[in-house]
Amino acid sequence: MNNMKKSSLWMFSLLVLLFVSGCGQQQQQQQTTAETTTVAETTTVAETTTVTPTPVSLEGDWKAVDFRDTVERTFLIYFDDGNSRLKVTEAFQEIVPTLTIKGTDVTYSYSADMNKYIDFYAERYKEDYPTKEEATAVLLGTIEEKFKSFKHQTGTVDNNTKVLTATLKDGVLNENAKTIVFPEIPNILGVLPLYINSREVPITYHYELNGDVLTIYAEKTYEETGAHLVYPIKFKKVSDTKTN
Repeated sequence: MNNMKKSSLWMFSLLVLLFVSGCGQQQQQQQTTAETTTVAETTTVAETTTVTPTPVSLEGDWKAVDFRDTVERTFLIYFDDGNSRLKVTEAFQEIVPTLTIKGTDVTYSYSADMNKYIDFYAERYKEDYPTKEEATAVLLGTIEEKFKSFKHQTGTVDNNTKVLTATLKDGVLNENAKTIVFPEIPNILGVLPLYINSREVPITYHYELNGDVLTIYAEKTYEETGAHLVYPIKFKKVSDTKTN
C-alpha cells in the first residue's frame, strides 16, 4: 500500500511539473509572438511613413553629379578597348556640367581641362603625329572646326591652360510632357557626344525630379535587335535663378 501511495504521489508530482512547464512554454511563446508582432507593426509603420522629398523648383542652376557614370556609358561606343575607355574616363571625370533653367529656356555648359586628354590623344596617335605638340595642334584644330559647325553651341580653348569652356543654348523645357529638347547633342569637346551620335537632332531628354535631384535621360531603341539604350545625366540643384 505504501508503495502504491508513493507511486501515486510521484506520478502526481510529475504531472504537476509537466503542467507548469507547459504553461511556462506557452507563456514564453505568447510573449515571443507578441514581441514579433510589435516589431512587425513598428517596421510596417516606419515603412509606410517614409517621407518622399518635396520637389524643388526647376528654375535655377543645376550641377551634374556622378558624371563619371555618364562618361563611362558614352565611351563604351567610341572606344573598343578597356584601357582607352579608362584613360578617357579619367581625363574627363572632373567635368561638372551645369544646367541652367530660366522659364522654358535651358542652357547646358561646362569647362574641361584637356591636358589629360591631350596626353591620351598624343599617345594613341603617335604614329600619325610624332610629337605631342603636333598632336595637340591637330586636336585643337579639330575641336575649333567642330564648334564652328554648330548653330547653337560655342566653345573656346585657353591656349595656355588648355581649358575648354563650352555652352549649348536654346534648350526648351516642357513641364507638362516632362521633357527638355536640345537642338543639338550635349557633348564633350564638341567631338564626343553624350549620345550614340551627333546627327539625331533635335534630341529629347525626358526628366524625373526627386527632391533637389534632376535626372534627364535620352533613349534609343534599335528595331532590328531590340536593344534599348538609355543615356542619363544627373544634376543637383545649387541655386535659384530668382535669388541671384
